Amino acid sequence: MAGKLSPSAQQKIAQLELFAPRVARIHTLVETLAVTKGSTDNVTSQLKRAADQLKLTFMTAGYDALSQICGTIVMTAARAGSPGAKVRILREHVGSLKFQLELMVRTVTREDLEAQARRQKQQEEKAAPEE
Repeated sequence: MAGKLSPSAQQKIAQLELFAPRVARIHTLVETLAVTKGSTDNVTSQLKRAADQLKLTFMTAGYDALSQICGTIVMTAARAGSPGAKVRILREHVGSLKFQLELMVRTVTREDLEAQARRQKQQEEKAAPEE
């Protein structure tokens, strides 16, 4: 089942993989927030800005579920409360964001390979009655 992907699937996967460094940046900011002693205002504002920009990017690309997760990250970062609880929740959201992104890549790959297998089967069925 190891076939080549169609150009449209390759394009979708390339688009999704472009988001990975930006998600990694958000993850880095969350971990920086976790280890910051003292004032976390600077890191929090960077996190909110990065997540908000990524939210808009996901929204314009048509990935609403990923956009909503980024919106939740922005809201969580803006909330007051225990820093430990905030970091734990942010880590869960970043993990969810990474998982959803990887799931979308796997789904595109699987669907494309299944479509190729169906097309090949149809071509074989068309060729078989002629023999």
